[in-house]
Amino acid sequence: MACGGKSKPRATSATNDECFYDCKPGQAATAPATATGTNASTPKPAGKLTPAGEKAVTLRQAADLLDKAGDALAGGNKNLAEQLFSTAELLTGADAVASLAPVFREGAPPRVTTPTIKVSNTGPQPKASGSSEEEDEADKIPAPKVETGSLTGTVQIDGKPVTGAYSLVTLEPASGKWKPRTPKRHVMEQRMREFLPHVMALSVGSTVAFPNFDTVFHNVFSTSPSGAFDLGIYKSGEAREFTFTKEGIIRIGCNLHANMSAYLVVVAAPAYVVTDDQGNFKFNRLAPGKYKLKAWSERSKAPITQDITIKAGKNAVSVGVAGDAPAGPQADKFGGKRG
Repeated sequence: MACGGKSKPRATSATNDECFYDCKPGQAATAPATATGTNASTPKPAGKLTPAGEKAVTLRQAADLLDKAGDALAGGNKNLAEQLFSTAELLTGADAVASLAPVFREGAPPRVTTPTIKVSNTGPQPKASGSSEEEDEADKIPAPKVETGSLTGTVQIDGKPVTGAYSLVTLEPASGKWKPRTPKRHVMEQRMREFLPHVMALSVGSTVAFPNFDTVFHNVFSTSPSGAFDLGIYKSGEAREFTFTKEGIIRIGCNLHANMSAYLVVVAAPAYVVTDDQGNFKFNRLAPGKYKLKAWSERSKAPITQDITIKAGKNAVSVGVAGDAPAGPQADKFGGKRG
């Protein structure tokens, strides 16, 4: 990109707290910070600018960011390079720099490029979400036409009671035959630099909107094989969506804030519920019979499976899972270590 004026000194590295996602509203798209903390954008001329002058300033800022993105990429910092490129892309529009996008995004999850949608802030989502029975009740689906059974239980981690962690329990008829659930639309928001819900269960084929209700940019992504995606950066009051077509555990992260993480568990089972943060769960209307129970915790690498028989009336079970999930922040979307 050609532009007038001298460019600023080029940064080759930076911390993970750049201004373009952590500054005052209105600054985010135009004023990233360099590694030394100085303002990397081109200074605006004094006085009122004409439309052409405003556009020229924006293009100079974008050019400066592209210069720095190129230097970061040449220095091996793919994650910073892509962040700087994405900020320049916001300034110029995607079409103007489309030919460069593959250079900066090679090795990242598939990019979702659909336009953002405007969303209303209706208040925070719960910490955990997901219950097939609650969905059925909302859809007024009747209970099985037999005397039903209930199942209460508790998930333990490494044989100990759970504190401050959510789990998922699913039930599949042992016959292996059941009617697939109807896909739904869900919301996982970014609020106060957290994902809400932190753990969400949803049926295969469901769509999740990821609205940003913070005053800073976020970049929602996942590298999980069952649903890898990259939503890019977008401002407060906007969202992008993704449809999950494969069963699996999907870890969600923010590429700009290493401390942010969440889990989407996409299930094909006809019955599922997310526990409370003490591991407690309950199913209220199960047809009697033999089932395969699967359980997973956010502290587990993979789910466990056990056989269970549901009788008419009350049933209870204790479920044990492993606490073998790795600790620490999720890798960035290129697989680089953070934190």
